[in-house]
Amino acid sequence: MKILKKLAISALFMGSISFTFAVDYESLANGFVNGDLQSTISSGLNDFGDELGFSVPQAAVQQNVYADAFIGKLFPAVPPHFAVGINAGLTHLNTEGLKNAASALGISGVESSYYFPVFNADLRVGGVLLPFDVGLSFMTLDVSKLASMNADFTAEFFTLAADIRYAILEGGVISPSLSVGVGYSYNKGTFGASENYAEVMVDYDVHTLYGQIQLSKGINIPVANIGFTPFVGLRGVISNYSNDWSWKFKGAGVEKITNAANELGKMISTSGSGTASSDGFGGFQPQLYGGVGFNFALLQFTASVCADLRHLGGDTNLWSGVLSLRLKL
Repeated sequence: MKILKKLAISALFMGSISFTFAVDYESLANGFVNGDLQSTISSGLNDFGDELGFSVPQAAVQQNVYADAFIGKLFPAVPPHFAVGINAGLTHLNTEGLKNAASALGISGVESSYYFPVFNADLRVGGVLLPFDVGLSFMTLDVSKLASMNADFTAEFFTLAADIRYAILEGGVISPSLSVGVGYSYNKGTFGASENYAEVMVDYDVHTLYGQIQLSKGINIPVANIGFTPFVGLRGVISNYSNDWSWKFKGAGVEKITNAANELGKMISTSGSGTASSDGFGGFQPQLYGGVGFNFALLQFTASVCADLRHLGGDTNLWSGVLSLRLKL
């Protein structure tokens, strides 16, 4: 119940709220002079950049999940098999690193844990002669106005993904459908927090490759003309990311922090940057996913969840939940 409450709160369309408070530039200058704050900011943004290298791929690959392990051939088939739909989901994100970096600059209101909303459209078409299908999905979204944080929060996403699945078992009256597949997604976007005098920002760029195996079984109730399709799958994900981060004082903050440092007889930098990156494709993520599709004539409503088996428990718990609505032939 607590998780459901968190999800409901995170999905609300809330404007970001900015609180004004007196900034202690003398204390900030002291922290920068002795090097403590630069270290805290760099460490926090590096940690958050690495976190995005795991969370973003899961959010992307879970958006194009169909209940049916195999939707059928496009040709020869009457009618041809294809599906098109929309997805809405939430992915848990550990924002502790972003919070630490923001707090070091005096930016308040960033939570240590966040469920970021994801919305996209997808298309899947059956194969020609051979038992395979191909899926495409696309998303571009600015969710800063959906953020349940008290800071001026920035969150923008772009995703383009494709996958192909081959049916080992096409499924029948008794037998289930079983498919194996591979996919790729490209993701980029921005996460950040700011006040009128300072900001922290992470621009992420992630390439993801994955392989999966999925089992499903359609169960129809002819009298009611409805059916449902439970499914379960196992996915292995690797990613290659280069996530650039930066921080800076801005506006009147630049002059005020500089003057405070000058009073201490020191000069400090009012900005900094770096990159959190992977060494090529790596960071293997085993993921378990499953759910159920509900079929009403040509419509299929699907609810699915996914858990990263390497990141379980506490604030590092990485999982996604998605609801999908599709027109399916």
